Amino acid sequence: MSDTWSALRPQLEHFSGQRPLDALRRADEARDEIAPALVAELLLVTADPAVAEDDGYVLHLYAMLLLAAWRDTRAYRPLAQLGHLGDDAVDRIFGQLAHASYGRALASVCDGDIAPLTALADDADASAWSRCAALEALTLAALEGRAPLAPVADFIADFGARQAEALRGQPDAGADIQLLDLVVVHLADLGATDHLPAIRSWFASGLVDDSFADPADIETDIARPAAERLAALRRTGGLIDDVARETADWPALFHLPPVQLPPIPLGALREPVRRDEAKVGRNDPCPCGSGRKYKKCHGAT
Repeated sequence: MSDTWSALRPQLEHFSGQRPLDALRRADEARDEIAPALVAELLLVTADPAVAEDDGYVLHLYAMLLLAAWRDTRAYRPLAQLGHLGDDAVDRIFGQLAHASYGRALASVCDGDIAPLTALADDADASAWSRCAALEALTLAALEGRAPLAPVADFIADFGARQAEALRGQPDAGADIQLLDLVVVHLADLGATDHLPAIRSWFASGLVDDSFADPADIETDIARPAAERLAALRRTGGLIDDVARETADWPALFHLPPVQLPPIPLGALREPVRRDEAKVGRNDPCPCGSGRKYKKCHGAT
């Protein structure tokens, strides 16, 4: 263990109420030295998820964000593997970051092989939020040139076709997340005009919630130039670049009383996700601060 890592680890291991900005700056300056230790942390949590479930333990979250900001592809497979856990475990390990940062982190460390992400999206036993993150990561990685665009679009379209078939056979109106709704938005983000006939058929069959993905908006979005589509994604998130910015709301999130928590799932990082809080209008700005309408962000419940 290096002297630098020995000094930084205690500051990054547990959240004390204040962000360790100096430690994050020093970590960034010594990235080549400490990146292996951060990768080892992710591998440790992958082998034993209970390590990350201790109250206030956040080292794995800092590891995810730092390695993502550094585009360290060694983090790709362990991060993708963690997504295969069930809903409760993902809530305990990632908290808010399961939807706010996880997918973007996966895209940031993607090494061009989309198999870990397609396997996660296809895993029906994985957390629904992890599957959403995999679809988000595929889309963002493809648009950022970190994954091949055509195979990504084809996979997401095929995934959507399978979701549509399942909905026709056994609709689940009570599901927290309808993955087909997200598929339509991601195909629009990818500019996948070849798949417009399928998208139109899903809308015509009533399989897509048009309060989540408006048909006219999808038609407009999917036809935009690639640069515009990528710029829109970057405005509402994009790849992980600034760990200090990514963690700016952590002090409040750790200390908000439960009754004040915004909806879906913006609870304290160590608390299970709550999806039955006060309602937000689907056309209102999302409480997460992404800049998207609620229906196109965390309003997927």
